[in-house]
Amino acid sequence: MAKIRVAMYGLTSEAYSLAAELVDRAQVTIIDETLQMAMDIEPGFLKKNPNLQEVMSEEPLLSFKPLEQVLGDAQVIFFTPKLRRPSEETLIEAGSKMRDMAKYLSKGVTVVNSLPTGPGGNSDNIMMVEKQTGLQVGSTLTYAYLPLRPKDPKPAVVSVAGMQEKGPLQALGYSPNSQNVFSAELEYAAGVMEDAVKSVTEIEMARRGREARVALQRKSEVYIDEFSKYLFELKAIQASEETGESISYLAGAALKSFENYVRYVVDETREVLKEKQLKASRTKISLLWNLDRYEMRGERLQVAESIQQRLRDYVTDVDIVSGSKAKAGPEVFDPLKHNVVIVCSKEDQESYKAMKKGLGNSEATLISATPALRRD
Repeated sequence: MAKIRVAMYGLTSEAYSLAAELVDRAQVTIIDETLQMAMDIEPGFLKKNPNLQEVMSEEPLLSFKPLEQVLGDAQVIFFTPKLRRPSEETLIEAGSKMRDMAKYLSKGVTVVNSLPTGPGGNSDNIMMVEKQTGLQVGSTLTYAYLPLRPKDPKPAVVSVAGMQEKGPLQALGYSPNSQNVFSAELEYAAGVMEDAVKSVTEIEMARRGREARVALQRKSEVYIDEFSKYLFELKAIQASEETGESISYLAGAALKSFENYVRYVVDETREVLKEKQLKASRTKISLLWNLDRYEMRGERLQVAESIQQRLRDYVTDVDIVSGSKAKAGPEVFDPLKHNVVIVCSKEDQESYKAMKKGLGNSEATLISATPALRRD
């Protein structure tokens, strides 16, 4: 029996993880939407290379195919784009990439949007796709919404518009668990808002505690890596509602609090420099953050770069230490300078513990990028 032909529109970690989930049941091809080329993914290759970042850094990607051919032949197309425009343009970029993909859709295809939207976002996508292609969702086209959380290949919810009784999506193992696409949007957005409001509450209460020099009994060990993972979704939720609506206000307030947290990290680092009377020329700052440069959302990368640029107003030597650089251990530290290390995730906290063993005589101050911005 022939395998279902699946295309991933977007060379991202999410697409690569989905490919690993599906490759035993489907013929999977990943499209680099920037190069406008595609490559087949084989089971053996995925088993040997479970991480896209390592694949991209070590070897070229297999044989290439024309994008038009792959999208024209695909029975199921997952929309998994890599978004890298400046923060305020990211929603526009997402719409533009969906429009580019729609040019190549053919009759009978199932389009799967794996990029989260705000309530009503998929309705806009469907109208655009129908206008672009002349196809009709429910008769000549199937549209599904399977939003992916960061670093998680399993969709948060599964919903289908224009569902066939036993379509290719169901054959791939994805059965709808939501009444319709709009209900799925609401369910996903509710989870995002719940996490975001909890996080910003912890951030703001910890800020008040620091200002009043009060030690809080309740200490959160959630890092900035967790705070910033839903920034794209918050922008989408805010944009989906009329200004003044409660949901839009809540999403906007959460975004503002996260933006302020970047300033809190910079201010806390400045306090360290002041209290220890450190000269800029004798100080090195390392932002220890294991970032995925191939994930769909670009917000975490942009947050890291924002902190780096702000800190360079005070200290020239500021590095973002990620991936292989973090594994270098003691090489991260400058023995001739005081090293200020800002740890941005639980994973990076463990990396720092391993690094510290080889520090030798290097001077270091640790700032944990949690709500309380604890120092060690």
